[in-house]
Order: sequence, then C-alpha cells, then structure tokens
Amino acid sequence: MLHLMASGTGLAPMRYPSSMQRITRAVLVVPALFMLACSQPTAQAQDSEALRKEIEALKASQDAMQKDIAEIREFLRQVTGGKFGAPSIEGATVDLNGAPAKGEASAPLTLVEVSDYHCPFCRRHFQQTQPRLYADYVDRGTVRHVFIHYPIDQLHPEAFRSHEAASCAADQGKFWELHAKLFDAPARSIDQIVALAPSAGLDANALRACLDSGKYSAPVRESVTRMRELGVDSTPMFLIGMTPQNGEPMKVLKVVKGAHPFEQFKAVFDGLL
Repeated sequence: MLHLMASGTGLAPMRYPSSMQRITRAVLVVPALFMLACSQPTAQAQDSEALRKEIEALKASQDAMQKDIAEIREFLRQVTGGKFGAPSIEGATVDLNGAPAKGEASAPLTLVEVSDYHCPFCRRHFQQTQPRLYADYVDRGTVRHVFIHYPIDQLHPEAFRSHEAASCAADQGKFWELHAKLFDAPARSIDQIVALAPSAGLDANALRACLDSGKYSAPVRESVTRMRELGVDSTPMFLIGMTPQNGEPMKVLKVVKGAHPFEQFKAVFDGLL
C-alpha cells in the first residue's frame, strides 16, 4: 500500500491498495509462465485458457498501475508546485568575500567554481576547458574567476588537506600557483603537498607549519557547509552571475553542473552579456 500525505496543502491523503495487489499478481504470473513452458502438452492444454485469462488480467493491472502512477505524479506536482528535488540554486545569492579570485574586478560576469582537488571531472575541466575560458574571457576582462573549496570527504577523504594547503599558499600570495599544481598532481599526504612547494614558488617550511597548525581546517569546512546549504551537491559546479559591487553577494543567474566543453560556457556567457 502506498500512502502519501501533504500537511497544510488542503489535499486529502492518497491510498493505492490495489497497486500492491497488481504487483503481487505480476510476480506470481511470471513463474506460472515458466512452469507452463516446461510442462507436458496435456497439462499445457488444461492450463492455457486459465493462464490466458490471467495474462489479460495482468495487462489490465499494468494499465491501472500506470494510471495510479500518473495520479501520484499529479499529487506531487500539486504539493511541490511542480518543483521536484532540491531547490534551484538559480536566483540564490552567494557571498564571495575572501574567496580567491582571478581576473578584472570590473569584469561584467563572475564565474564561481565550486570544486574538489581530487575530483577527476574537476581536473578535466581545469586541464581541458579552463584554458579556453581564460583565453577568451578571463584574460580579456570579460569574466572574473572565483574559486570555492568543496572537498567531498565521502568520495575523496584525502582531498581536504589539499584545500587547506591552497589556503595556506594564499598567505604567501601563491594561491593560484599551488592551485594549479594540486590539480595537475593530486597530493595524498602533507609530505606530497609540501614537495610541490618549490615548483609553486612557496616557502616549504612555512607551508608545512601552516598545515600542521590546522589554521584553515575550520574555514574549509565552513565553505563546504555553506555550499551544501546553498544546494551544491556535486563537483565541479559553476555559478554564474553579474559581478557584484562593493562586497555585495552575487546573485546566481545560471548554473553549469559538471565538466562540460568550452562551448557550453560560451553559450551561457554570451547569453548573459
């Protein structure tokens, strides 16, 4: 039995006791078909008429089940106002103060990248799509790029340290240099992260001291919580809006979820511009 109820909607609870009966009947008929196929001709003749009627009844039940499903969908549509799943991020606002940014502050558009250094799709975006985005938009002063930390512990339990390290690198004015190294060569331990320091122009001892102190552990976790509350549920995710002024939050106008070719970003940017 399926029982759905919407509190405060004015809609009565909906019950479908017949649906389970129909499903049960379908489950029972399948073995019956197999047994009939394996039985002797005499038994087949005796049972064929009864089984034919059962199959017809099953077809009728399937039609009724489809009607039940349609009614359930309509019920959910009324309850949710036609919106299923998590609320849309479009139209929400996001505070970008303190987040690493690259490109002109006066750029008309801002591209907010919510990402995880150990996410393979994030790496693919960084290596394949981002160079063209920079060449055609960021470097030309049309789009500003902002990065927000979103390591997903459940999928990449060792990524958190890399996001702390990038924040530590920002203390030395080298966020974007280590950022690139962390995508090119995902590090699994503090030793591996610190080994990247010289090629990123960082003081290795200062980087290690920052990591050992846990200085950015809470800020990275707060970033994850903030994005989760906004509705971000995967990486990479890109939030696009008009560049905010005077430290105001950015209103999200478009969302690009996942790693996509340059052309998809171009279509969004050009449409907004």
